Amino acid sequence: MENNFIKIDLHIHTPASQDYRGARNENEYLKILRKAKSKDLRIIAITDHNSIEGYQAILKLKEKLNSQRESLSSITDSEQTRKSLRLIEGNLSLFDDLLILPGIEFEVNNGIHLLIIFSNDVPLQRIEKFLLDGGYTLTSFGEKEPLVIPNWDIFTFYEESKKYDCIIIDAHTDSTKGIYNTIPKGIARANCFRSPQLYAVCYKSETQKDKLKSALQSGKDYSRTFPLSFVRFSDSHIASDTGSVSTWVKVDSVSFESLKKAFTNPSENVSAEEPSTMKILDELIELPNSFGISDLTKESKDLCEKCICSLLNSDGGYILLGVTKEKNKVGIPLSDKARSEKDKYKPIISDIASCVTVIEPLYVPSVSFYPLQNNRVIVSLHVPAGDTLASIKNDNRIYSFSDGTIKLISAPDIQSKIEQKTLKDIEQKVFRRIAAVESDCTFIKNVFATLPLMRIFERKTREAKFNPSVSRSINISPLQHGKLEKAPITGASKGNLFFLKDSQSPRFPYTYLRYSLPLFTLYQLRLSSLPEETIYIIPGGGVYYSKKDYPFFFEKNGVILKLHKSTNNSRYGMKFTVCFLKSSLLLWHLINKFDDIDLFQPKIFRELRFPVINMRRSESVKTIREIEDSFDKILKLERGYLIAAHKCKGEEAQLDLVNQHNKKVDELAYSIDLNFYSLLGLSQDSVKVIEDNIRLNKIYIPAFSNH
Repeated sequence: MENNFIKIDLHIHTPASQDYRGARNENEYLKILRKAKSKDLRIIAITDHNSIEGYQAILKLKEKLNSQRESLSSITDSEQTRKSLRLIEGNLSLFDDLLILPGIEFEVNNGIHLLIIFSNDVPLQRIEKFLLDGGYTLTSFGEKEPLVIPNWDIFTFYEESKKYDCIIIDAHTDSTKGIYNTIPKGIARANCFRSPQLYAVCYKSETQKDKLKSALQSGKDYSRTFPLSFVRFSDSHIASDTGSVSTWVKVDSVSFESLKKAFTNPSENVSAEEPSTMKILDELIELPNSFGISDLTKESKDLCEKCICSLLNSDGGYILLGVTKEKNKVGIPLSDKARSEKDKYKPIISDIASCVTVIEPLYVPSVSFYPLQNNRVIVSLHVPAGDTLASIKNDNRIYSFSDGTIKLISAPDIQSKIEQKTLKDIEQKVFRRIAAVESDCTFIKNVFATLPLMRIFERKTREAKFNPSVSRSINISPLQHGKLEKAPITGASKGNLFFLKDSQSPRFPYTYLRYSLPLFTLYQLRLSSLPEETIYIIPGGGVYYSKKDYPFFFEKNGVILKLHKSTNNSRYGMKFTVCFLKSSLLLWHLINKFDDIDLFQPKIFRELRFPVINMRRSESVKTIREIEDSFDKILKLERGYLIAAHKCKGEEAQLDLVNQHNKKVDELAYSIDLNFYSLLGLSQDSVKVIEDNIRLNKIYIPAFSNH
């Protein structure tokens, strides 16, 4: 049995975490893997703060090493090449016999840190989507204390995690970042711990662990379908700490599936200290939900069937074959006539199967063997709590397990069990609703702080008084339309037509909406553009800028607004105008005045307001110049991205290109936001109110820790 136990460390940070204390280069990732191998770890999880980028870096590093080995393998007549190959092979060997799992240390919106370990079969794009759906932005990845407000409370986090093959662990259960010390004693805390989505809790203090264990075992509110595993991991923030604290798990194979299965039976399969077969067996025997059956006679098999049903109908437990009622280890004899070691166990497995096949609904047992001397063995059947009441075929009685004995359940007891299960389901829904109410209260609190700022905004701005032209879509043939549909949605850096597939809001969900006009080319049409700066305002509130006035095709709405220099009465340049139309400050004003950010709507567009700025002040002129300089840099970045995207091959490479581009644009766009705050003379407290309000309204805005 000991040979099946392996060491794991599922809480490891990399340079992708901002509070990582080591170097931030490729070699640092190799150092982490070297330390893991030196500590005899077989499974590790990379769990950076609200980020998957560290795991991505490790995958890319392995891919790079394989590519280097392949390119150098054909060259054998160079000593330098052979030396390089030996180094590459040595680095690649770090990946051998080591399962590296993708994970995240995710902070929910009340500050609890949860480890979510994904199967290595889950695509990275889906994991990144999990982060983005949870409210984290590309620019907040890796931050231990992100400035963004996550979208999810712990119950929503549990619910969202059901969409993924994953393991969730309370990262610091006995700290201020853990469930136990963050959520007050009561049903809310109990619901956090008893959720089947939570597999384990990571602890430091043995005293706190014992206290929590006692609460989980004695309190009815904490009853679970399977016990929580108590684990310890390194939480390493430097390579040298990797594996400094670890846990042992008993697995069938070094795989995510076996690891997840082990966590459902921690009494036998999970140990925070070096495991011992006899110690695990002794602890199993002493568990209050263990039932000893000394042999496998006909009478004992009947008892075993009743015991399986009773455990399925209660909180689950263990049937220990070869253990007497007095808790003495007598063992079950193994076959003396078996041809192989494996065949010795066949009669016992056959007897267990005969017991299981009469149980309704179907139950598949988890079986472990504990060898004794004299060719005997103790067999453990792990029986989880069932989802529905179980019974024995042709037996109309329902059994339950309590106080170490099997009992018949009466009709009122059956009714009570059904009611308890229904109440648990209702409680989960109620607590999700409570979390939603808490979010609403935060929103209302922010609204009250927003009202005085609205008055300041109105005082420091004036009506824009634009005179836009209403531009109509051109007509194209179905064949031409089909060609446009096949083109990349981002368009190209050059073209003769602005193609709009659908309406667009002012912001993408996870980044600023682009500034430059998406252009497409239709060679069959003789389309000409006018050499005039143009701002396009489209249904939904999206805003684009172009140095020329291009025709457009919009399949769902034949009209957009165009603003030219001659119709821009805001008294500012076209670049300044488009930046303000896309600014967080304006979106904040729109959402609070109109409860909408679609500035294409006439009722909103007619009442747009722009800053009143004293152009005699050198500081104001400087700020406007900085805004326009940032805008020019964004246009240059977008042009470069479109050229690179056209050449980029492969989904993962394209995703990397998008992420890198968005980060650069976000920084520049956010600097524009800061300059608008400065123009209106807003304090840091006022800016925080504005940005919190934007996030509460589910409008994207990045968070930078240095602001």
